[in-house]
Amino acid sequence: MSAQQIPLQLMPQQLQAGDRDDWTGITDPKERKKLQDRVNQRARPRHDSGNTIPNNPQRNLPRQNQLVQNSQSPLLDKIVSFTACQPDSMETQQFISQFSSWISQQYQQRCLDTEPLLGLVQFNITRSLVANAQILGYTSERMAPSARSPLTSLKGSEAYFHALPASLQPTALQRSVHHHPWIDLLPVAELRNNLLRQSETAYDAAQLCRDMRGFQVVNSGRGGVIVWGEPWDPHGWEVTEAFVQKWPWVVRGSHSLLQSTNYWRAQRGEPTLSFQSYPAANGGAHPRVYELDEHLGSPP
Repeated sequence: MSAQQIPLQLMPQQLQAGDRDDWTGITDPKERKKLQDRVNQRARPRHDSGNTIPNNPQRNLPRQNQLVQNSQSPLLDKIVSFTACQPDSMETQQFISQFSSWISQQYQQRCLDTEPLLGLVQFNITRSLVANAQILGYTSERMAPSARSPLTSLKGSEAYFHALPASLQPTALQRSVHHHPWIDLLPVAELRNNLLRQSETAYDAAQLCRDMRGFQVVNSGRGGVIVWGEPWDPHGWEVTEAFVQKWPWVVRGSHSLLQSTNYWRAQRGEPTLSFQSYPAANGGAHPRVYELDEHLGSPP
């Protein structure tokens, strides 16, 4: 079976941004404006000279597992070990800076072949999770394997919650069900609730994360999550058909994710997906045993 091919482009903020110019993950309006103005000013001479970068470059990607097999770039090799578990570490920040600068240079020099593009898909989803962790104020300690989300213990923190992007504001389940903080990083409330409705032993969270990042072939196709815009903006998130086939219960009922997925598919002339078209996998067979906070009441 041939793999479905997805045209890909850089996030707009990555096209001409250098190490210190990429504003992805920056929530302070003044800081974002300063970085955007810097990039725009640098880009103006290029537009005046007629040497512009196409707005919608098309690239076809083969199966994502070929990245690990064929990669010759040290930066691409490091993608596998790049995770959201240490969002505040110097190593994480250095890698984000180095990869962002490198991929931007590759793009401007028209050198984006299969391997860099595959790496970009995997880099964007992971960096989006890192950015969302930073927005939430999660440190490496908060993201440790044994850590539990602080959202269940934050009392009287409405000001903190309202300061977050709407897509990252916690649901009632997040505030009442004890869970690992990685779930809080997803900017789609229905995804978070679907995961929280399951026992943590009902599914392999590590495998789910690998499949979201697209490091392994899912059901003989190319799986994963693609992020086209801001990390916290659910309208820029897309799930592949192979991912939906393997994890139908994770996405079921997420109308916003379905809408954004079909929007991006339509840009490529692909047929729409229906999350209801796939049977429930084993993950849907284990009801969650809720650990409730008596002050918060029962989850929906």
